[in-house]
Amino acid sequence: MKPYILILLRLSVFFTMILCNKRMDPRVTHPVRGHWSSSLPKQVANPIFYQSEDHSLFIGGEEILYHYNFEIMKNYTIGADPNICQGKPYCKNYVTFVGQLLEKLTVCGTNAYNPGCWAMAGEQFEKLSYPWAEQMAPLTPEINHNILIAGDQVYSTLSRKSNNGVSMMKTFFRKIHGKTPLLYTGDKFLRQPKFVKSIVVEKEDKIQDKILLFFSEDNIESRTLEKRLSMVAQLCKEDSGSTGVNTRYVFSTALKARMMCGNQLSGQYYPHLQDIYFLQGKTGNVIYGLFTNSWNHSAVCSYDIEDIENLFKSSSLWGSSKKDLGIRPGTCLPPPTKTPEQTSEEAINHPELTEWLWPLKNSTVMQNLYYYRKMVVDEITAANENIYRILVLATDDGNVHKVVELEDGVVNALEVIPFNLEGKLHFMELKSNTHVLYLGTTHEVARLPLDDCDAYNKSCTDCIQSGDPFCGWINGKCESVLNHNRSMIYQNLSENATCEHDSTILFLKGNGDASTNKELSTTPDSTIRNKGDPKMILKHDPIDGTLELKITKVMYPGEYKCTSKEKEAECLFSVTDTGTTIQCIWILVSTVLLLILM
Repeated sequence: MKPYILILLRLSVFFTMILCNKRMDPRVTHPVRGHWSSSLPKQVANPIFYQSEDHSLFIGGEEILYHYNFEIMKNYTIGADPNICQGKPYCKNYVTFVGQLLEKLTVCGTNAYNPGCWAMAGEQFEKLSYPWAEQMAPLTPEINHNILIAGDQVYSTLSRKSNNGVSMMKTFFRKIHGKTPLLYTGDKFLRQPKFVKSIVVEKEDKIQDKILLFFSEDNIESRTLEKRLSMVAQLCKEDSGSTGVNTRYVFSTALKARMMCGNQLSGQYYPHLQDIYFLQGKTGNVIYGLFTNSWNHSAVCSYDIEDIENLFKSSSLWGSSKKDLGIRPGTCLPPPTKTPEQTSEEAINHPELTEWLWPLKNSTVMQNLYYYRKMVVDEITAANENIYRILVLATDDGNVHKVVELEDGVVNALEVIPFNLEGKLHFMELKSNTHVLYLGTTHEVARLPLDDCDAYNKSCTDCIQSGDPFCGWINGKCESVLNHNRSMIYQNLSENATCEHDSTILFLKGNGDASTNKELSTTPDSTIRNKGDPKMILKHDPIDGTLELKITKVMYPGEYKCTSKEKEAECLFSVTDTGTTIQCIWILVSTVLLLILM
């Protein structure tokens, strides 16, 4: 088959699969602008967010730090060090880090191109004299970087100054504070990286604790056509370095592998990693990755932690010819044991695995045409005592989609519009113990309870057909399962969910085609020929001319259209996405026929 025909076929399959998945558009849109959000005193161009233990938010910007507990907002001025600014025309401090550092609330910033940190003391911030403080903030707020704090261990990807004062611009992942030795990755490890996130995976045996670093980098190995690759790196947290004289300060266990997200059967892939969420759930520890493709369409893939560890234990090193090294590269040894020089040199010279990391089931969890910027994942025990996972995805302008994982796929249950103003989303964090989502843009901050069920409160059918495991029907309302005894909640998470005694009533007086209404209103004995799933009862009041159409057992949200001929009314029930499905099938058939004719 010619290459361009293969490309056309794959594109056809790709768009057909997405368009035919009727459950990827939000079932309900819930605009709550201003209800859960609050405006910042002024727009912050490059905001940095930190959520404290009391669930209040700190927001850093240009020489400012806001502290907001969703009732009162305080602000602190954190300017550049005056001693640094003497004689300089430019003197600004952009806050780029806020968090708990060595048991102190610490703020770090650009400090007029001389990065530094300040610790909170009462209502004041005092300059810190840590020798490694310069590696806690970039020179400008736009520089991509990653800071990881694990107890008293601090890691950074920012460059440091050499002994002669010259900045070392090559990018490394290094330990800048904590137990010695203070290691860094080798020269061949990172290739123009863009960092996404780093996490610590703790094990019962602390010697086996791992650091996972997620990033994208330049493709120079020519194993695939993409210019940039999505990668995951694994390092032993207790790495003590190498026995080699020249490599004793280099991470001896650092290896990396390419992350794949897509569907191997259809050959469609999403190469660009956007966000990572580590779910330490009731049903296992899973990494969720948010990816996009060249059209800015999004997909989510999941990876089991055990599968990641097994990959790093089993795969050969790309380009390495040595097979028997005694100790395998990447092996975590008990400190202060150092990795043998021969093993560490193979890892340093050939850090990439031959095998790639594929998602669970070799397929995506979900994919659609939206461009999502951030993601978190929550778990909830529903009324049936089953545990469900909810993907919470945010668009670039801050709208939130709740996508529920069900046995037969996923359902985009709800779109929430929390913000009053358009602004790029910079922050999204989930407090899983309270199931509350926090968001931040350049203009506003928001706090969204994931168990808010008001969007489905029109009827019992709306409630249980939402597919939202947080919500169920009780006492005539759609309520959170967190607020009631689960045995008292009516909830059915299958597509065939129905509400007993529930109905939808349409009043057709003065709506639609006037002649049709008139004709129906004068035929009190009209009968209904039903074309569709719901049961319909037509009642006519000859006194005021009102025609009442009562529809029960509605299986799907849809549209009702009624026409009449003399004494017979015909009501058609059309599922919202039927037209899309027919259109999808037609696209696929047409494309295949076209390719055959070519």
